[in-house]
Amino acid sequence: MQGSWTLRPCPHGQVRRLVDDLGLHEVTASVLVRRGYGDPDAARTFLAADDPRHDPFLLGDMDAAVARIRLAVERGERICVHGDYDVDGICATTLAVLTFRALIERVGGGAEVDWHLPSRFDEGYGVSSTTIARLAEEGCGLVVTVDCGITAVKEVAEARALGVDVVVTDHHRPGDELPDCPVVATRPSAYPFPELCGTGVVHKLAQALGVDTAPHLDLVALATIADVVPLLDENRALATLGLRALARTSKPGLRALMRTAHVDPAAVDTGAVGFRLAPRINAAGRLGHPGDALELILTDDEEQAARLAARLEELNRERQQVEDRILRAAVAEVDSWPEARRRRRGYVLAGADWHEGVIGIVASRLVERFNRPVVLIAGTDELWKGSGRSLPAFDLHGGLGACADHLERYGGHRAAAGLSIRPDEVEPFAEAFAAHAAAALTDDDLVPLTRVDAVLPAGTELTLELCTELERLAPFGLGNPEVTLLAPACRLEQVATVGEGRHLRFRVHREGRDAGGAIAFGLGGQLDRFRREQRYDVAFRLQENRWNGTVAPQLVVRRIFDADDRFDGLRAWLVAEYRKAPEARDAEAAAIFAELELAEAGLGKRHLLESERFRALLAGEPALARAA
Repeated sequence: MQGSWTLRPCPHGQVRRLVDDLGLHEVTASVLVRRGYGDPDAARTFLAADDPRHDPFLLGDMDAAVARIRLAVERGERICVHGDYDVDGICATTLAVLTFRALIERVGGGAEVDWHLPSRFDEGYGVSSTTIARLAEEGCGLVVTVDCGITAVKEVAEARALGVDVVVTDHHRPGDELPDCPVVATRPSAYPFPELCGTGVVHKLAQALGVDTAPHLDLVALATIADVVPLLDENRALATLGLRALARTSKPGLRALMRTAHVDPAAVDTGAVGFRLAPRINAAGRLGHPGDALELILTDDEEQAARLAARLEELNRERQQVEDRILRAAVAEVDSWPEARRRRRGYVLAGADWHEGVIGIVASRLVERFNRPVVLIAGTDELWKGSGRSLPAFDLHGGLGACADHLERYGGHRAAAGLSIRPDEVEPFAEAFAAHAAAALTDDDLVPLTRVDAVLPAGTELTLELCTELERLAPFGLGNPEVTLLAPACRLEQVATVGEGRHLRFRVHREGRDAGGAIAFGLGGQLDRFRREQRYDVAFRLQENRWNGTVAPQLVVRRIFDADDRFDGLRAWLVAEYRKAPEARDAEAAAIFAELELAEAGLGKRHLLESERFRALLAGEPALARAA
């Protein structure tokens, strides 16, 4: 499916101010304006990734939490940090343990810190009654939850009845009732930026306790990137500082992990974290026990670090094999459905022999393939477990809530969620989920939409200098995606397949000149299409390509669209209209000129595709087409 692209308005005056005040390339300035940073001060702050220094005591019941933790340290109580089995939960647990150790060392006394990470297979997500009972029996005086606990109303009540106090720190959605204990959470809260991950919340707890977390910002960055929270505001600062800390980390476990994952510490970025480091940490919880990953990060022993990193590498390879098998089975099942079922706007698939540890990853890949929300359900001994992923237009957590009558338990976020379900409810749930998706989504929501940050003006050269300047917008992720540029009306030359036929490599020619080399991952099967003699609009990311000792800018293709053959004719008409006296111009042409601010920018400075009215005219909307 070719899909479509869209572009936000971009006032030319704001672009010129950024160019003049910050010395930026016009393309970079256009990107910043479209992302809401048209004011020079706002753009300067964004590029600097400054820490906004939000007050940690605005985060939920921080005062009460700090008081109870300090009391536990002063009394010499046993403290247990209860985490979760994903990257955020593991990093949050590690950071909390290190924070409490530092606090105990500073205050003195006989307090002890232990940790507990639940097994995905034995306990499942969150705090369990069994764990609470065991901790009480072992003499634990205080449980501090990290990245979980916001919905553990019953379990917290059970803990208090057993004489165990609880402090909850979490960032997930709360239920209708909060646990009866201090709750340090992004919601409900007066905190000005409620998009922290679980480790980010622990970072603020450490600040409130007066513990320096600078040596551990590598953990905060790992979790912030891996948990796919918006990389804006405080998260942007934490990711930026944390990636620098990760590049020079002194933790033997993280150094060993980067070696096995073939990540150059000097070049570690959000891509290396999201696609190489995080999957290996997650593999422990997906196929084994998350304790292996936590021990890796906590250890000071180089040999143990190497051994544990090798174990995670082995688990990750196994995860890839299991994931591939489930993906092939799921795609085959969708292909076997009758047309009416394939047209559903939300998919639910289940397999009695699927591995519950990887279904979330497979769901993500199915969303990319079918462009609709997907829930995968894996068979287990009793209740079956499900994991879903969604599109920006669909609230998955809300969708599960609408189908809650068919579920035993569910939780998560707008974009990702998990559930427990009885096997006999799978098909009724699939029907209900599809019905809810049908009501919530339109056909347009299911069409792949590429958001373009800037259309290349005529004469723009794609240089290493521009590539470097665009990198100043990093770190990239949710809320701040990699910059997507559009090169209109291109010819593709020297088109060939690479990577055993999976990918395409070619040269892009624009305005009669070679604009650079391009790589299009996953488009090898469309070789014949792109060898045709026609023009294309190429959406791409500009990146450095290092090869054989040379560095050159490369177009990393996101999507290729057929250029509209009517463009030249409409452009010629507009040029003729522009040459007329203003009062003699066609009304539609005058509106396009005004939208492009040609009076200030000048003819040729802005591409016609930047005008929404021109794009509508090109698309052939009847009223506008008649005007031309």
